[in-house]
Amino acid sequence: MSHLNKTIKDVAKHANVSVATVSRVLNNLDRVSDKTRKKVKKAIEELQFVPNSLAASMITKQTKMIATIVPNIQNSFYTSVIQATADVAKAEGYFTFVFPTNDSVEEEEAFFQGVLSKNVEGIVLVGTQTNPDAYKTIDKQIVLVDRYIENSGLDGVVIDNFRGAYEATTHMIEKGHTDIAILSGPTIYSNWKERYWGYQQALKDHGIKANPAYMKEGNWQEDSGYEMTLNLMRMDQPPTAIFATSYILCTYAINAIRDMNLVIGEDISLVGFDENDLAQFIRPKVTVVRRPTYEMGTHAATMLINKLKHKNKLDPHPKKLTLSVELLKNGSVKDLK
Repeated sequence: MSHLNKTIKDVAKHANVSVATVSRVLNNLDRVSDKTRKKVKKAIEELQFVPNSLAASMITKQTKMIATIVPNIQNSFYTSVIQATADVAKAEGYFTFVFPTNDSVEEEEAFFQGVLSKNVEGIVLVGTQTNPDAYKTIDKQIVLVDRYIENSGLDGVVIDNFRGAYEATTHMIEKGHTDIAILSGPTIYSNWKERYWGYQQALKDHGIKANPAYMKEGNWQEDSGYEMTLNLMRMDQPPTAIFATSYILCTYAINAIRDMNLVIGEDISLVGFDENDLAQFIRPKVTVVRRPTYEMGTHAATMLINKLKHKNKLDPHPKKLTLSVELLKNGSVKDLK
């Protein structure tokens, strides 16, 4: 039997789950455990299952479908990009589906290798962790969001990470802080590296020598920001201010500060990157670098669809669109002057 003739019942039988469960996975709905979701996706790939609505379009390779690949769907930055991509796609007559990788390089690469990637015309790829060389074997139009990879040949939509970090650090310096720590993600990635550079340059421009003990590099795990904050505050000479360079790092820095019975804006100053729910609900509200998340998704989807519509007129030179950020000054930085 051709893979185009496989049905959802075949997938359910192969994965030993109900038809309803397969449907929920195909539509990316909740109420499916990670274990079951992986089992269904594996069955789909092994059977090379293609939904009926896509079968005919696959023959012409014009499925009018694009995928948005994100690390997870819990982070508001990713959900905002997802919404923007869907809105632009709908207006242009395209369908979208979301593929969360659960912050796993293996799952991201599995998407590219699997049958799901063959069903889409293009991909909006957010916060990728995959080795850049892997993209060279993918016969799809791809636009990156929040990360730009030199020499990859891929277009990208990013923000001015350097400027955002520079302004955040300068704000703390102008309030009288010199002992300023930074919580960073892996600096092998462009966005983290640029924020790190912005922090360092601001210190240098104001005549402050960077203290290596205050420069912490972690990962995407929730306990990373928490542990780094605890370690900083337990130092003999702890920093007076912390710059948390992501939504997750800021959230768990707040948790650590609370667990130590310290008061933000009094005992320790804090600046975050991205607005997040916890940072906005506590008092004082946390000063943050706000990036235009919805606009990033809008630009990425527009760039991708333009590439799909004008395949014969593609610019061989990759485009990099850099959007501005804004520092929202709230009450989380104590004035030491």
